[in-house]
Formats: sequence, structure tokens, C-alpha cells
Amino acid sequence: MQERSPGPLILYSLFTGALAGGGAALFGLSLKALGEGLGKAFGYLPPEAPGEGGLAQAFLGPSPWALALLLPLLYGGVSFLGSGLGLTAFLLLAREGKAPPPLAPLRALLGSLLQLALYSPMGREGPMGLLGLWLGEALDRRFPRVGGGLAFAGLAAGLGAALHAPVAGALLATEVLYRGLYLEAKALTPALLGALAGFAVYGALLGYAPLVPLPVEADLKAFLPGMLLGLLAAGLGALWIEGARLLRGALGHLPHYLRHGLLGLGLAASLLFLPEALGPGVGWLAVALTPLLTPKALGLLLLAKFLLLVLALGVRAYGAPYTPALVLGGLLGVLLARLLPLGLSPEAGALAAGAALLAGTARAPFAALALAAEWGGYGALPLVLPAVFLAYALTPGADPLEEAREALEGQKPPPSERPPQSASPPPGPEDASGPETPPG
Repeated sequence: MQERSPGPLILYSLFTGALAGGGAALFGLSLKALGEGLGKAFGYLPPEAPGEGGLAQAFLGPSPWALALLLPLLYGGVSFLGSGLGLTAFLLLAREGKAPPPLAPLRALLGSLLQLALYSPMGREGPMGLLGLWLGEALDRRFPRVGGGLAFAGLAAGLGAALHAPVAGALLATEVLYRGLYLEAKALTPALLGALAGFAVYGALLGYAPLVPLPVEADLKAFLPGMLLGLLAAGLGALWIEGARLLRGALGHLPHYLRHGLLGLGLAASLLFLPEALGPGVGWLAVALTPLLTPKALGLLLLAKFLLLVLALGVRAYGAPYTPALVLGGLLGVLLARLLPLGLSPEAGALAAGAALLAGTARAPFAALALAAEWGGYGALPLVLPAVFLAYALTPGADPLEEAREALEGQKPPPSERPPQSASPPPGPEDASGPETPPG
């Protein structure tokens, strides 16, 4: 059989990525504008990531204080708008070749937009990745002669734009669809092309700098500190995953809107007593790198952020856990660098522990390594490599495939945004014989 020319795949992947990058920029600008409006109404504006506008923040407190109690009502209402479907469910539909329910992607995007603007601790890469996946699937259907793969390009563009790390976005888009360390080259090719094109467009509007610049230079002496950071990140990841699982079991009998209302109640309490824990926390990670936060304040922020993320993952809030993993691990790394004689700077601790927690909880070690290199430089690899692969090996992984299928059948709401990692992926480009099944 004659092999197809790669030209159409390259061109259409670049086009898909650029289109998804523009859509991600529009989503990001909308989220910023809506977040500023709601933040002024509730009296708190979280600091922004340095890569997208600096660290300006404001806190006046809700006036009157009872205004904070609107958050549970708003979260309960938004749960209906989002219809309970997130990136996990849409990836499952894509790999099975099924169309989503009518307007379901649009509803998921709107529900995520509102919850993220209302101080959700989850990450924006969930809806941005979904937007790219949706566009890529539409173009796959419109241009079947390409042979498939544009959905990978769109998904990678959305993830890469959200993380300000296009290579990491491409690897993440591939790793979340395959089990273990198996990578599919036919999926990775359009993913890389799409992610680079998407970030070219997104960065032109919102900036190309890393979300949190973490320049790190390490040598082989950093190997042992890296192992320690990986071990502790694995422990934190296990507590996060297991805590969310236990909470899902305890709250499983409650309607979806009540579970989301509980998250709103937790956010209301945080708004009144510890607003620093609200939002995805990328800006506060940058603040933690400065002497402004004492170790005690940093430890309190880490604990509050952890509890909110357990609650958010347990009630299946909209959004994704990738940026939260980077932030939670980063805060842990900064705290350890200050308290223990590891010979590491706060930036080095944040980068290694954040990448390690991402690798363990998302089951994506290659994406975590690429992100560490894109945020901190390749000089960080002697420290990051042992941390990432130790955390990946020791963190218990969960496969939400069956829960996602039950959610699509209407039996119960879907799991968190962490995509399934088993079963056959959708066909890659130039694959005339159908989808390949990962080994094992």
C-alpha cells in the first residue's frame, strides 16, 4: 500500500493548532475579564501568573461578609450548566468514535469558565484542552483525507497554551491517552505541530514567557535531593488521590449540584479566612519564591490549598488537575528548600517538586520533564529527572475510564478532568488499519 504524503498532515495540524491557540487565547481573555469583575464584587482578586501580566492583587473582603455565602448557590447552579461532562468524558467519546451530546462541549466550556472565575482551585487547561479537542475533531470530520490526528493537534495546542509549554502540552496530550510509558508517534507528530502553532498564536496575544519563570542550574550533587523531593511529592500525590477517592465515596449519594455546592461552601470559608488559597494559585507560587511569605505562612497556604484540591477533586469540579499539581508540588518544594539543608534554591525546589507531583498524579513523566525544561531550562535536569521518575513510580495511579463511561450513560457524574489511560486511543494519522492498542 502506498504511503500517504506527510504534507497534508503537517499543514492541517499547523492550521488546527493555530485555530485552537486563538480559541484558547479568547477563553483566557474571557476568564480574566470575568474573574476581575467577580473578584471586585466579592472583594478579592488573586495575583496573576508572572507570564501573563504580573502579580497584582487586591483584597478588600466581601462587604457585607454574607456575600461570600453566594458561592455555594452559584456553584450549585453552575453544575447544571456544565451538565457534568468534562475532558475525561469527551476523550472517552473521541476514542470510541462517538459524537458528544448536543451542545455538551459548549456547556462544559461555559460551566468551567464560570467556576474558574469563581475562585475554583482547578486548572484552566481542562476547558482549553477540550476546546482544542472539539475543534480538532470537527476538522478531522471535515478533512478525512488527512487520515485523522487533528484532534491530537487541537488538544495539544490547548494544553500547551494553558501551561505556556508547547512541547509539554504535546507530550501530555499523548501520554494521557496511553498506558504507562508507551508513546504513539502517529499521535505525537500532529500534537507537536499543533502545540507549537497554537502557542505561537496564543503567546502573541498573552505572552510567551513561562507562567512562573524558574531558572535553575543543578549538577550531579542534586541527584539525592531530587530523589527526596520525588519521594515526598509521591506521598503528597497519594494523599491527594486517596483523599479525593474517599470523599467521592462518602458523597456519592448526593446530587451533583449539592456536591458542587459543598465546594462553593469551602471556597466561601476560604474567602473569609484565608483568601490566598483561592484560585489555581500560580500567582501565589511566584509570591512564595520571595521572602514575603514566612515558612509558617507558606505551610498554612500549602495545607489550605491541599484541602481545597482534595475537595475539588472529590466533588468532580470542572477544570483539570495539571496546573494545581504544579502549584501544590511547587509550594511543597519551596517549603522544603527553606526548612531543610538541601542546598537548593526555592526556585529549584519548586520546579522539581512541582514536576514530580505532575508526573505522578497525571501519569505523564515525559510531559513533566519537558515542562521543567521549558520553565526552568535544561540545567535543571540533574535535579528533576530523579524527582519525576521516582514520583511516577511510587504514586498510585487511577483509571477513571469506567466512571467516565457510567457518567456518559447518566448513571452518575464523571470523574475529575484527569483523562483515561487505558483502552484503545482514537486512530492516529496515516493509520489505515485502525487504532493501535498499547501493550499491557
